[in-house]
Amino acid sequence: MFANLAKTGNPYKDEKPMTSANGRPRAFPFYIVCDVSHSMHTAREDGRPTPFEVLSNCVGELLFELEAGDPGVSEAAHVAVVSFADKIEVVLPLTRPCDAIRVPALKPGMQTDYLAAFRGLVKIIDKDYRKLSKQFDVRAPVVFFITDGEPYVGANHQAVEIWGPARDRLASLNPAPYIVALGFGTVQEDTLRRVATTLRGEVLAFAGEVATGAATVLHGIAQAVSDSISASVNRNTAVLRGPAGMRQLR
Repeated sequence: MFANLAKTGNPYKDEKPMTSANGRPRAFPFYIVCDVSHSMHTAREDGRPTPFEVLSNCVGELLFELEAGDPGVSEAAHVAVVSFADKIEVVLPLTRPCDAIRVPALKPGMQTDYLAAFRGLVKIIDKDYRKLSKQFDVRAPVVFFITDGEPYVGANHQAVEIWGPARDRLASLNPAPYIVALGFGTVQEDTLRRVATTLRGEVLAFAGEVATGAATVLHGIAQAVSDSISASVNRNTAVLRGPAGMRQLR
């Protein structure tokens, strides 16, 4: 299973140069894809922050942590923030943490349209790769797909037969992206497994424990994303960390 990276400093710092054998600088694209549908921002009876509010804060903190950390990671990682609900929206275009001034606010939506999300990601990631590859040695993208519910459009559940082919087109891009499904709330485990790809034989799908609050899960996701980005750049290969408060699905 993917272990959480202990907060004891970066054991891989300076292990790999920031350029490839061909002399071109490396680029590691990461996409943080955020569900901003109605269930994420419905007001809580206890007055605590909604998952939407927690996620919004976590994303900004994550970019700041990457920028303030290892300079090599801040230069080689390219991070985009994408939201989806009724439609998909690029909140922060692919940007190196060292160049990110601020992350624009996430905008709340209503539906949970997986088809729109995956169709949009195919176009976004393919376009980004073609642009980056003109200057960089681009590594396989990593997509962190964060959701709290099943796909719904209108009053109807969106069947996997509708969104599955678009997800498969995303997974078949060249280079093929790693898709990490991070789910909590009402999203079903089978849905997360269908979204995720695999790495070294393990399904990249994680589900929040029922007893763990959404805020704890989202903070764990943010830390795991940050750790994964840092470790991947320094090890020069995909290294994906499991979030605290979540279990990896088989």
